[in-house]
Amino acid sequence: MRYGTDQPLQPKHGLSADGRRPRATDSLDGGARASLAFLAFLGLAVLVASYPLVSLGVLTGVVALVALSRSIARHVDRETVGRVSLPGVGTVEYRFTRS
Repeated sequence: MRYGTDQPLQPKHGLSADGRRPRATDSLDGGARASLAFLAFLGLAVLVASYPLVSLGVLTGVVALVALSRSIARHVDRETVGRVSLPGVGTVEYRFTRS
């Protein structure tokens, strides 16, 4: 135990207390996640400042896609099951559901 805490000492060879190495799939702590989010935000800001017309076009396209999908979702019969035949794959059935 560390002096003054309830946490066990971690070995120096990189294994955790249960004897396994940390993996990439282990979740990040809050500080690392916040740092990555901040760097992503800065990268996005630099990209927008470098290519303002492209950024405006992408933003306009995303807004148009959201508006179109919401409009289609309002007019689609929820109980309709559609079928699409894809060559080499077969028939795919789809259904619109509300989440």
